[in-house]
Amino acid sequence: MSVKRKSNWYIYLIALIASFTLLGMFVSSIWTTLFPEGDDDSIYKVSKADYRPSAEINLTSLIMLADMKAATPAYYMLMNYQPRNEKIVFVPLRENTKVSYGGNTGSLYEMYDNFGAKAVCAGIEDLLGIKLIHYIKFDRLSFIDFVNMQDTVYVNVPSDVVEKETKIVLKKEMIEVDGEQQEVTRQMNETVENVIYTEGVHNMNGEDLYGYLTYNFRHGVDYSLAVMGSAAMNMINKNFRGMSTTQVQGLAEHIIKSTETDIIFKDYTTIQPILNYTLENSISPCEYYITYGETDGGYFIISDNCKKTLLDRMDIEEKNDK
Repeated sequence: MSVKRKSNWYIYLIALIASFTLLGMFVSSIWTTLFPEGDDDSIYKVSKADYRPSAEINLTSLIMLADMKAATPAYYMLMNYQPRNEKIVFVPLRENTKVSYGGNTGSLYEMYDNFGAKAVCAGIEDLLGIKLIHYIKFDRLSFIDFVNMQDTVYVNVPSDVVEKETKIVLKKEMIEVDGEQQEVTRQMNETVENVIYTEGVHNMNGEDLYGYLTYNFRHGVDYSLAVMGSAAMNMINKNFRGMSTTQVQGLAEHIIKSTETDIIFKDYTTIQPILNYTLENSISPCEYYITYGETDGGYFIISDNCKKTLLDRMDIEEKNDK
């Protein structure tokens, strides 16, 4: 004789409700992490609904490059990020750009050498009337590792980089001696041209890119600055776009752990949703700008017109007291 068992459907219903409740709590916690709310007045706050970054979210940092950890940087570049315009502007700076800090005047190189990175930042802030939120100093090894984490970087070389080299070569020639032709070998100077970098797009790893950026180009300082700006622009436009959140976070962690910087991980996590939005929605979010001016007493003086143009590129309102 068979016994009819009672249905346990209500047990399954309770289990299903509990599962959805836990799932909702998990999603809520993740959402809160990305889009914090409450009394925090941070400029990084992102609206959950229709995200529209305000003009207040305009962030500028200083990036520096040296050959070794303990060395004074020889390369300086501003990175301005404008989420509202979905744009990043790189501004390579001459190392002899004149700035002032704490009653002292000198070049960017001298300021770092004597007072450190914060003095350089303060000098640039005073010069341009902007606020630098962070600084990063790469050395050769940390820079190479940073680039290699992205696999390779596409760099567009605008024209052949050619170096002329004079060599002593041995050449044979015929001369007449006592009415007879004789073959002799003589030393002669011969100028040859070596193509160091060919025109076009190159796929460079970290070591190749470091060598390219620090190469002693003989086309003037502006050319070297354009090389820096172009490489940084291509790194964003061609490499960063399409990266996952995990990949971008890995690069941020590398910077925090391997460079001289005042960035902490919380600084990255607060800006991460906004940065991801820009990289996902902009076709070519990055450009670069070369400053102009004149040289006086060995220092480079950025012209007032250049400052105005630069602030316009950065979408920063010029201060009346500047």
